[in-house]
Amino acid sequence: MLFGRRRNKDEPKPRLPQADKIPISADPLPSTRLMSDKVFDGLVKPLKMERGVPTPVIVATLGALAGHACQVAALRGIATNSPDYRDLSIITLQGQNGDRYLMGDAINRPVMEWQYSVWALVAGITESLGVPRPDLHELAGYVVSTGGTATFGIPRDLPSGVTTPRSALAMWSLGEALANDIPHPDYVPVCFALAYQRLVQTDNAVDPAVDVAALARIMMESTIAMSKLDATPAELGRYPAPTAPR
Repeated sequence: MLFGRRRNKDEPKPRLPQADKIPISADPLPSTRLMSDKVFDGLVKPLKMERGVPTPVIVATLGALAGHACQVAALRGIATNSPDYRDLSIITLQGQNGDRYLMGDAINRPVMEWQYSVWALVAGITESLGVPRPDLHELAGYVVSTGGTATFGIPRDLPSGVTTPRSALAMWSLGEALANDIPHPDYVPVCFALAYQRLVQTDNAVDPAVDVAALARIMMESTIAMSKLDATPAELGRYPAPTAPR
């Protein structure tokens, strides 16, 4: 085991347009994949094409939303006595800066220890593009080591001067919308991870020199951090939306 916004009135709600149809019979996770297409079309494309947000920032956004979705899944799994979370636990720790963190194997399950974990999907696309997967133990260790400090939740590969993963928590209404169409909360983070796969594949096809390894590190450091940050509904409303650097 590893380590145990209110929206501004002028800001539109995340858009979830109809996804292209795919052959459901050939896909073991049809509804999840369909919803991941909606994440890509309703979140990734507008950020990239309309707002000019750089890919690393979009990846940090996807990772943060995936991480919070993992936290929600773990909390619900324990609260509902889900068999998937039997004998798994969560503990709460207080950081020196006042932040609270949720640790434990229940949180780790959807992040890194399940067959459809965020890590499994990030590592899979990384290796399929011919790039060695990052060291998960090192990434998790770094994130945990920054707990209670100003650098917690800020991926090391994220360009300076851009909005941080915490900003993505302002967009959590997107995660809530996904949950309405996905029968099991464990699959909500899968939607964000699959959208990440599509983004990396698209960028790599356009420019094979894209640093896929750095994007994988950003995705996982964001996911791990935001899966652990205890963000209450009130706290979700205090962050600005992700923006392009000035």
